[in-house]
Amino acid sequence: MIIDVVGAGSLGLLYGGKLLAAGYEVRFWTRTAEQAEKLNREGFKVIEGGRIKQIPPSLIQADEIKALSRRQAQPEQLPGEWLLLMVKQTAVHDVIREIKALKTKTLNIACFQNGMGHLEDLQWSMPHCNIWSVITTEGAKREQDRVIRAGRGETWLGKSANVCPASQTPADQNELIHLTGLLQQAGFDCTVSNEIDKLIYRKLLINAVINPLTALWRIPNGELITRKERIVLMRQLYDEAMMTYEASGIVLDVDVWEQILSVCHSTASNTSSMLSDVLNGRQTEVRSINGQIVSMARRCGLTAPMHELLLHLIEGMQPEGVS
Repeated sequence: MIIDVVGAGSLGLLYGGKLLAAGYEVRFWTRTAEQAEKLNREGFKVIEGGRIKQIPPSLIQADEIKALSRRQAQPEQLPGEWLLLMVKQTAVHDVIREIKALKTKTLNIACFQNGMGHLEDLQWSMPHCNIWSVITTEGAKREQDRVIRAGRGETWLGKSANVCPASQTPADQNELIHLTGLLQQAGFDCTVSNEIDKLIYRKLLINAVINPLTALWRIPNGELITRKERIVLMRQLYDEAMMTYEASGIVLDVDVWEQILSVCHSTASNTSSMLSDVLNGRQTEVRSINGQIVSMARRCGLTAPMHELLLHLIEGMQPEGVS
């Protein structure tokens, strides 16, 4: 089985590296030619639990994303059975532009993005593809030639009700089950979920409470719960989002607040992706996270003023010219 990993950031290298180590063929598609050349020349290391697994250059197949359509069109090029879309939500539209020549093909695409809205855009642009959602609590940190796994998380795969493929067959579901098995063999706690939308909304809420506050205060996740004033603001964000969810008919687990606190404990030393983006002058995912809650509230005739304030504060922090 050939698996195409689009995006060679921390999660892309973690999943791709462990699949390679388990004996599967993986092709990496990177944002730049320089990234691909470095992977092909040097390989990389996967570090977890103090153990180091070297992924040598001899196992690496890497090229820039814009070459994906061209390579797939070559008769001698075997298509990948799965495309794991591992870029950030803010880069999905760039990827769509790069692979638009594949829009007539039937591909299985597993989307690992935070936030919402990208699934519908991807399905509209790639109407013959099966678009699957992936929710994961896996954490990873990339440092030069290595990716470090931050403990063991969970991964769920499923079909969102917001995505309606042109055709859905039992064979498609079997493909998903097969991918789940491969990820399990590679060392991931992976499950097929029939309630993926509940998981999507749960993760959206967790990210909407944690990420923007860590980005504003420039602190790791665990520092959020070390001061009463911070917890009060977190709770207000949570309550505002839950009111929006209730008005939208979205039902979540009753312990989501406890889950948020648990995430802060279990990822205490982690730098959130939004904080990392702010520190590096990159566009954040705040519009697809807190902005989504603002949009949901408006559709119900409500407002979400705290989430809207965070949306504008975070976007206002981005330097001129970042897109």
